[in-house]
Amino acid sequence: MSKKKLSETDFTKVKPYNQEEEKTVQLARMFNTISGKYDQFNDIMTWGLARLWRRGSLLALKKYHPKQILDIAAGTADMCIKSYKFLHPEKVTGIDISEKMLDLGRLKVEKAKLNDKIDLQVQDVSALTFPDNSFDAATIAFGIRNFEKLNKSLQQINRVLKTGGHLLILEMNEPNNELLFKGYQLYTKIFVKMTAKLLSSDKVAYNYLQESMHAFPNGDKLIRILIGNGFKLKKHRKFTFGVCSMYLVEKI
Repeated sequence: MSKKKLSETDFTKVKPYNQEEEKTVQLARMFNTISGKYDQFNDIMTWGLARLWRRGSLLALKKYHPKQILDIAAGTADMCIKSYKFLHPEKVTGIDISEKMLDLGRLKVEKAKLNDKIDLQVQDVSALTFPDNSFDAATIAFGIRNFEKLNKSLQQINRVLKTGGHLLILEMNEPNNELLFKGYQLYTKIFVKMTAKLLSSDKVAYNYLQESMHAFPNGDKLIRILIGNGFKLKKHRKFTFGVCSMYLVEKI
């Protein structure tokens, strides 16, 4: 695989199973299928560092004291629980397109005794049902590359955020350093792929997760997209030799 990225528009063509069905429909089916093993796979993909990256990114929101937080692509609710732990909001609302991922999240929320603080709902980010100006902050951890309608989704997030509210994005990307990139390629091609085969029979799903990371725009490209959808950049930070990036933007 070449280090050369696909163009900004090409990432929308990366789908799990086929080019005929809508990407969101395929993703809901995919995440429902792999939900039971997703946390394990995420730990493998991130070398177990995802927990530290979540904490490091959420602390960037601390000085803004958000009371109402929307977590998008909430999955099994790790970001929701950590948002409450580190930021102590009044409420965290998590949304995802996969009911089975959220079912696992509800078990975690119950175990953490946060049922009255965290609400999980099935929703598509490109068609949010919340009123305008509902949230002080929104978070997306390892999910923005799965958005089928990126601009429309960002416009919806902008709509439900209060003016001056913040959007925090955490996403995997390939390192820019050539030597690190080659090492990362080797790791994902051999170790991650072999482990994925052991974890699930749905090999296509894990191939998609890697391909989507390769195709999705990051760095300055993503920042330009965010600015074009009504946000201004507050902070951009890279974690662990550039394999993960944090973007903190503010609704204008």
